[in-house]
Amino acid sequence: MNKQQNYVLSQTYDLKGKKENTVIQVIFIVIFAFMALIYLLLDKERSNIKGYLIAVLVIVALVIYMALHELTHGITIQLLSKTKSRYRISFPFLTTGSNARLNKRDFILVCLMPSLVFGVLLSGLLVWISNDYFIILYVVLSLNFAGSSGDYYQVYLALKTKGHALFKDSGEKTEIYVKG
Repeated sequence: MNKQQNYVLSQTYDLKGKKENTVIQVIFIVIFAFMALIYLLLDKERSNIKGYLIAVLVIVALVIYMALHELTHGITIQLLSKTKSRYRISFPFLTTGSNARLNKRDFILVCLMPSLVFGVLLSGLLVWISNDYFIILYVVLSLNFAGSSGDYYQVYLALKTKGHALFKDSGEKTEIYVKG
């Protein structure tokens, strides 16, 4: 008998819902404002290249980062659950989902993995990158943390879930199952 059969749907939440979306946007703004403040405090006239080139490079870097962020969620899901992940673009959102029901620890790990991996990687690269390109990497790093606000909100919801629960994130809605 499948151990997951003893679980029943307890609640569903949609990160695009009005309340959830507002919370995520506030988290995003607070984190991005904090990262902008840090940059302003640290800026020592780092950029010597044309503003247009920087803007184009930032946009390219952000698109690549967003795809890698979702791919990291998907790979983590596949490694933990042995199920395939699905990717979806619904502008301005990129989402990853699956049919896997993950325990709380694994669900939190899936949520946080891109923020952690790219936070460490990009922070390390900031030390080595030329001053001319510092702002590009810094913007991507800032959006790594701010853009993960939906992931942080899901971690919050998981942490406040009592007892043993399973989490299924379709990429559109997250369902929480508890023992029935």
